[in-house]
Amino acid sequence: MNFRLRIQRILLAFCILLIAVLHLDAQVGQIDSFINQQMKQQGMVGLSIGIIKNGKLLMAKGYGYANLEYNVPATENTVYKLASVSKHMVATGIMLLAQEGKLKLTDSITKFFKEAPASWNKVTVRHLLNHTSGFPRESPAFRNMVIQPDSVLIKAAYSTSFVFPTGTSWQYCNLGYFMLADIIRQTSGQSFPDFMKEKVFRRNGLQNTQTTSLSAIIQNRAGGYVRVTRDSVVNAENNVALRPSGAFLSNISDLLKWEMLMQNNQFLPEKTWQQMWTDTEKNGETNGDGTPVYYGYGWTISKLGNRKLVSHGGSLQGFRTIYYRFPSEKTAIIILANSEPVDAERIADGVSEIVFRN
Repeated sequence: MNFRLRIQRILLAFCILLIAVLHLDAQVGQIDSFINQQMKQQGMVGLSIGIIKNGKLLMAKGYGYANLEYNVPATENTVYKLASVSKHMVATGIMLLAQEGKLKLTDSITKFFKEAPASWNKVTVRHLLNHTSGFPRESPAFRNMVIQPDSVLIKAAYSTSFVFPTGTSWQYCNLGYFMLADIIRQTSGQSFPDFMKEKVFRRNGLQNTQTTSLSAIIQNRAGGYVRVTRDSVVNAENNVALRPSGAFLSNISDLLKWEMLMQNNQFLPEKTWQQMWTDTEKNGETNGDGTPVYYGYGWTISKLGNRKLVSHGGSLQGFRTIYYRFPSEKTAIIILANSEPVDAERIADGVSEIVFRN
């Protein structure tokens, strides 16, 4: 190869790289403008976002405030309540124990709750994961402002009736995730918080992810807020009760690491990760094209345009969260917000549109 041709190829490669960088910078600028617009339109206090595109970090950034009283800005390190985005993490704990041979998804839950009524015999761990147990949404004993062991809430459900025969339909069920947390406790020999912290989060470098605690000192913790009127914001109520159905605190930095574990098939084998969003049941909803929406193990499986979308949202007082995954494109959009009312799905949809523009 002569010298001139070599220089031409180097220049061509540089130009291609420069165009790609400029394109990504333009996308980040468009996302910035869109989020700032949504922050203003929706009257949001704070928001943090993380985006992986084609397996690489596109952005991790905060907007607005993590704490209004101290004027603390939101960043990628701000710690939020994840609400029901936590569910797939609980499911991951179950899958780890199954991988270790400590339980099977086909196990009847009466193996773990021996005093349960005989009518519970047909309910399996899998039914709890995908909300097809037929149990009511909540335990009749659950109270937001009362600390109770999971076992108390589960036993209180022994006298309840099934909403539908097990496995014949779908209904979102927080009670099932209380049961999964207690199954983790029983089979691991550790408390649910300790198991998730030691065996799932810290093992994978997630230093800022843990079960929700009001007493622990948690650096960079976001306050939760409620916008009462356009010009009035108040502190949101804090649940005293720990909800395994929405158990965890985390930040964007940790969740981006979590996303890459899934993309790189680390921690769990590829077939196990895949099982969580391919072993599904219809949830009664439909996509825009009329095709059914499904639910796996803590994930909703639907479409956004022509792309397969694996997602979950979360809602607690003062917090709204959403996690979008596009497995085929190795792309994820994670949004954590610390105020309500907030339409996080609208923001995730708008960011997705920008990310996939040519």
